[in-house]
Amino acid sequence: MDTKVLEKFCPWAREELIDAVHNRCIACGLDEAGRTGAPRGSRIVNNAVLTDDELTQRDNLITLIDELGYEAFLEREAYTWFNRFAGIRYMELHGYLPSRVRMFSAVDGSFDPECLRAVGELDLPDLDRNRALDLAAEGSDTELFRMILIAQCNQLADALPAVFDHVDDTDALMLPDGLLIPGEHNVLQHLVTDIPEKAWDDVEILGWMYQFYNANLKADFFKSKRKAAPEDIPPATQLFTPDWIVRYMVDNSLGRLWMLNFPDSRLCERTNAENPADRLMEYYIEPDEEHEDVIRISGPEDITFCDPACGSGHILVYAFKMLMAMYEERGYRQREIPELILTKNLAGMEIDERAAQIAQLALALCARNHDRRFFGRGIVADVRVLKNIELSTDELPESSALVINKHGDLLESLSHLGEIGSLLTVNEGELGCLRDDAEACAQVATETSDVLLANTAEKLTEARNVCETLSRRFDVVVANPPYMGGSSFNPFMSKWMKKNYPDVKSDLFAAFIVRIMDYAKDHGEIGIMSPFVWMFIGSYEKLRNKLIDEKTVTSLIQLEYSGFAGATVPICTFTYHNSHIDGYKGGYVRLSDFVGATVQAPKALEAIHNPTCGWFYRADATTFHDIPGSPIAYWLGYGAHRAFQKLPKLDTVIDARVGLINGNGSRFLRRWSEVSFSKIPFDTVPGKENAEKWVPYSKGGDYRFWYGNLEYVINWENNGWEIINDNYDGTRPRAHNFNGSQAFKAGITWNSISSSAFHCRYIPTGFMFDAAGPLCEVLAPEKLPYVLGLLSSSLISFLLEVINPTLNFPPGYINCLPFADAAGREDTVTHLVDQCISSSKLDWDSQETSWDFMRSPLI
Repeated sequence: MDTKVLEKFCPWAREELIDAVHNRCIACGLDEAGRTGAPRGSRIVNNAVLTDDELTQRDNLITLIDELGYEAFLEREAYTWFNRFAGIRYMELHGYLPSRVRMFSAVDGSFDPECLRAVGELDLPDLDRNRALDLAAEGSDTELFRMILIAQCNQLADALPAVFDHVDDTDALMLPDGLLIPGEHNVLQHLVTDIPEKAWDDVEILGWMYQFYNANLKADFFKSKRKAAPEDIPPATQLFTPDWIVRYMVDNSLGRLWMLNFPDSRLCERTNAENPADRLMEYYIEPDEEHEDVIRISGPEDITFCDPACGSGHILVYAFKMLMAMYEERGYRQREIPELILTKNLAGMEIDERAAQIAQLALALCARNHDRRFFGRGIVADVRVLKNIELSTDELPESSALVINKHGDLLESLSHLGEIGSLLTVNEGELGCLRDDAEACAQVATETSDVLLANTAEKLTEARNVCETLSRRFDVVVANPPYMGGSSFNPFMSKWMKKNYPDVKSDLFAAFIVRIMDYAKDHGEIGIMSPFVWMFIGSYEKLRNKLIDEKTVTSLIQLEYSGFAGATVPICTFTYHNSHIDGYKGGYVRLSDFVGATVQAPKALEAIHNPTCGWFYRADATTFHDIPGSPIAYWLGYGAHRAFQKLPKLDTVIDARVGLINGNGSRFLRRWSEVSFSKIPFDTVPGKENAEKWVPYSKGGDYRFWYGNLEYVINWENNGWEIINDNYDGTRPRAHNFNGSQAFKAGITWNSISSSAFHCRYIPTGFMFDAAGPLCEVLAPEKLPYVLGLLSSSLISFLLEVINPTLNFPPGYINCLPFADAAGREDTVTHLVDQCISSSKLDWDSQETSWDFMRSPLI
């Protein structure tokens, strides 16, 4: 889908609707000034005398504004009307409105609501037909349109209560003015004229609209660099999953479960459906061989499928399509299937009420596509909104099972459920206590007519229902979990993650990978989209080991570094079987050579359907343990595996360490040209007392091989006394990593963070070294040139990318590289490296920034 129009329209519509609701508030005296000048109970507002009904409506809105806050109230009313407008627009174009009369446009597609010209044909229960006909005769289109629109929303509320709800008189006051007046601020007009009707063919449009609607909120949060408040988490972590990735995940989880149970199924024949939207199993990767380790089902009604972070429901929508095909293949009648899918198969969880509304709407529209009477059946999709439940031990009776068994942590988690969402794990003991307390409190409250206890019983019942939802297990779990790093966590979230997910506490997505293992049944199928850092980075090694040793990676697609539009992180998508299958060879697709988001899907398809293409691999995940840190290096050949297995590690011949953190560079660092050159001791050696204040200092720099980037000196007077002992004002980190035993030794250095590939160079004696430029001491000094040559080779670059495909090169990764001896060619390598160092030094010294500069090479 081409989303450029939506990307422009939706953020603009949000701002316009917020302004429109604000203007309605001004008209009703509900803005800050209006509420101050005419507080609750005021009979006269803006020089108008209110009726009793109008007074009640206004007081109710003031109560709501006081509860939410004015800005949040505007936001809520704006998105409520945006969702209604989008839903009605989709339905009018698909002929789903019960009256079959367009609400916003004419049959020719122009912005000219057909409903105004067909009042007599409207079948809207809440519409006062006589009044509507009178308004039509009078030509009072503005009032007539408001009346019809509200009646239409009320009719749809019975079938789609999560999105439309009943528009009471209070809510109707916030319906924006000027909806029929053409102009640059008319959201309805632009909804009709700016977004091509073709774009509404697939229900996927609703998810894209929701993401772009929140685009400015998301950008503002990341720009602010603040810790995430509860209201920040939904817009900051929402990311609409591209259709091809959704298909890949569902094909290789739900589709895989079906094909393993019914190998003669013709589901895979749907890959060539004439309409692309009808295609199924395009991205299915055949298992490497037959195996029996699978959940056994007798038919589609047995399958349970969940997305525990469902957002606007894109994954659930495609799962619906696949389940429809499964039911049809088994001979079910088409109009019976949608109800079965929504009541037996699909479930979703979400902390964002607005996104959950879109998910429920999208699933209802899918159902309506196959059952024209679906809206009258009273079926609501199982998408649960996880909201805070404020329940403390203080309001529970002393006999409470929760109090006696000290389940205060659960109650605290429930009070933050809108933040942690489906990450919450509830054990049987906690669930049993909730059930007992809910039943006991409800019984006592009924017997004693205790209002406070009745309120507590309601909250306990709600908590029990939520925890029962969180305790369910499913045959298939597929998710694009939220992405948020620990640096954005608020204090509660940071503490909660460390306690509940200590091995993956640094990121929400990694915690979800672990939590989803429990949502899936043993031998269930799982699909996930996430950043691919977990595949390589050391902090995720425990997660990798869990996936390798306890689960079975069945397939994985690693996108090119910039291959995902809309995210600033490199992405992968993968599926795994929720138990371990010995010797299983998963299918892997590596797209790193194909730049850009537009080519990722076609190249993934090409690899799946042509495994000899060169970027499709088969690998047994247990072989990843051959490599230090167990990176998911599926493309690595036999020779490289042998190198890691058989050769000694580089740390047997080197000692690589992180350098000095000086704590205050502006105080302790200078360029060599800023101090007296004659007093810089270039001959300092380990163990020699240094009488001068400034000594040479190596600290990274530009991309450079062999020699150079020697520009700084550091205050190391009295062996660094001032840096070590007088360098903390409470605002900066303390100086550390002095590594005195390494100081002033000759060795090899590199940039710990690079803008390109790994590159290293020789550093002579006499230098302190920095964290940005670690030092690698060669334990046998005569081997230094050979080790430098080895580290500068393409082989080491290749192997380093295997264990750490980032631009960050801490010494630990260097230490664990394999070391190959010279096989009798050490003198040759040493000679070549000495020449490279000499040439690079000549080049460096030809610049005036070098302290050995003599004259320009041009003279």
